[in-house]
Amino acid sequence: SHELRTPLNAIIGFSEVIRDKSTAPDIAKYREYATDIHDSARHLTSLINDILDLSRVESGAADDLDEEEVDFFDIAASAERLVEPRAAKGGVLLEFDISENSPPLSADARKLKQILVNLITNAVKFSPRGSKVVTRAHPAADGGYMIQVSDEGIGIAAEDIPKAMALFGQIDGGLDRKYEGTGLGLPLIKALTEQHNGRFTLESQPNVGTTATVLLPPERLLPRRSPQATKAYG
Repeated sequence: SHELRTPLNAIIGFSEVIRDKSTAPDIAKYREYATDIHDSARHLTSLINDILDLSRVESGAADDLDEEEVDFFDIAASAERLVEPRAAKGGVLLEFDISENSPPLSADARKLKQILVNLITNAVKFSPRGSKVVTRAHPAADGGYMIQVSDEGIGIAAEDIPKAMALFGQIDGGLDRKYEGTGLGLPLIKALTEQHNGRFTLESQPNVGTTATVLLPPERLLPRRSPQATKAYG
């Protein structure tokens, strides 16, 4: 409830200041209030979307995948465009190591993008200014496809990882308030990965960083296209 009340209180509070101000408006101050209202509304929307998405998955309403041939390079490029503004604001560098001619995947493109955006956003959220978040994707040794997002953030103690993966899991109340989260991000990633018959794991050390891994099974890989030039970006 705290996570929902915080942005709501900000929206109500700043809008009341604007409504009740009896003197001539201070344009610069009003612009600051409007920015705070806008940011709080966007954060609240994100929280509500996570709750709705996870509710649909948990109820079985989202069991069906809209499967199609997916180019993960394109998924990663789209995810980068979405997360880059937040990373830049926090002083976090995004790096990508993904071959442009990786084999295509059979997957739900929207859900696969949601997995990656949530992984990168989560990594950025817990990363200090001046650090980097690295996304790698490549065929795995078992014939599947591995997607990894690594950060240099605050990390998680090994005994706390199961709690972080649980619904509404909160490892530390103070951290949860500082970094604004519902405890839904990791469970949602896990649920969407399992819909693709994949596995989601975390490896982490406090004050060192975290590596999140999504491993899709071999049947998700489609025959490779004709050879193209390999290009990694970052």
